[in-house]
Amino acid sequence: MVGLVVLAIVLVGAGTAVVAWTRAASTTERHVADQTRAMAVAFEDAMPYLTRPAIGPGRLERLQRSLDLEEIGLVLVPRDGGPLHVLSGLPDVVSEDDLRPLAEHPAGPDQEAHASGFRGEVAWAAAVVPLAPDAVGPAIVVVATRRAVDPLAGTYRWMLLGALASIVVSVLVALRLSRSLARPVVDVAAAAHRIADGRLDTRLDPHPGQTSSRRTDEVSELVAAVNAMAEGLERSRGLERQFLLSISHDLRTPMTSIRGYAEGLADGTVTDTRRAGEVVLAEATRLDRLVRDLLDLARLDARQFTLDPVAIDVASATVEVVHGFGPAAQEADITLTVVSSDDGDTSTARIDHDRWSQVVGNLVENGLRYAASSLTVTIQAIDGWVEVRVADDGPGIAAADLPHVFERLYVAEHRPADRESGSGLGLAIVRELVEAMDGEVRADASSDGGTVMVVRVPSVGEE
Repeated sequence: MVGLVVLAIVLVGAGTAVVAWTRAASTTERHVADQTRAMAVAFEDAMPYLTRPAIGPGRLERLQRSLDLEEIGLVLVPRDGGPLHVLSGLPDVVSEDDLRPLAEHPAGPDQEAHASGFRGEVAWAAAVVPLAPDAVGPAIVVVATRRAVDPLAGTYRWMLLGALASIVVSVLVALRLSRSLARPVVDVAAAAHRIADGRLDTRLDPHPGQTSSRRTDEVSELVAAVNAMAEGLERSRGLERQFLLSISHDLRTPMTSIRGYAEGLADGTVTDTRRAGEVVLAEATRLDRLVRDLLDLARLDARQFTLDPVAIDVASATVEVVHGFGPAAQEADITLTVVSSDDGDTSTARIDHDRWSQVVGNLVENGLRYAASSLTVTIQAIDGWVEVRVADDGPGIAAADLPHVFERLYVAEHRPADRESGSGLGLAIVRELVEAMDGEVRADASSDGGTVMVVRVPSVGEE
């Protein structure tokens, strides 16, 4: 930044000096030419051609002082190419080649002929005394010079002081900005390294050193993004830890039962072999369900599952799945109820029948584990959506956990004890499948203290 300021000052100063000097040179040359032509006319009026004596140095000095000229000279330039005859000192910056064309190509009677130029810092001009109609002989040429004066000569010191002041101010501003901009970036880099090293509790101050009137800029957005990333990673690690603990428990419980009955059968301590076989089968079924849930979630994550969406009656498909859980609900002494609008025109949606059965089955199975005495499944059409609500009268879910129950690996912090431990993956699979069918899922708190799982898919109406 400082370099740009210095470069700008140098370019502006150099450009200003060049323009000022060029304009001063052209202006000086023009003024000298005008004065020289005027003197030529004056000399013609004052001295007849045949009797022109050389003008004394004193008169020329007074004349040049009055006209603010450096030098004034008079020269006879033969028209036949002969040598010049200087009547009064010829300025050093003017040569014979400059004056010869004025005699060789003279202007007509009573007309002016002149030449001008600029050499070094001196502007010169030459003018031929106008000839009378009967004039003969060499041309009389008046030569004058003036040194060009730089109009900025007295201001360069102040320009230099102003440039130095500008550079000092730019340095201070650059240091200020570098501290305010570079420091957060350095802090962000350090925080990123700490996060990469596993310190996921690292957080950055989103508004360091600012007052209550905080503004949003790119640095603040970067800090907020890093904080959000760290929070997400920390939360993901916590969810992973909870998930591993839950899965370990879900695996260990049936395996412990299977191992215990297997050892009892091996050493003959179990006399009721049929009962032992039923327990082993039930626990093996639980393990199989857990493995299938893990495989389903892996396929969903890799997008290696297929969907065959067709227009079907969501109400009929849902009722069919819910009725299949009747025996399980009766065994758990839970009243399972289905409420449907039974309107095929408004409850039709394009969904995969098998995947929808899996969605409804996971929701009902989850509800049966936590319901106290009743589980109600409601199907209705609302504003272009087909909505399925699975409401239980169980202990409910904490408000802090409601937005996260459909997330992968999520285990509620205050999970109530259930009748049968599940894999904890069913709701995550529900969300993946429903979103793949362009639907929505959410969990709400019921007015009677339970939980309501809500699934919505777009209705296709009479299509």
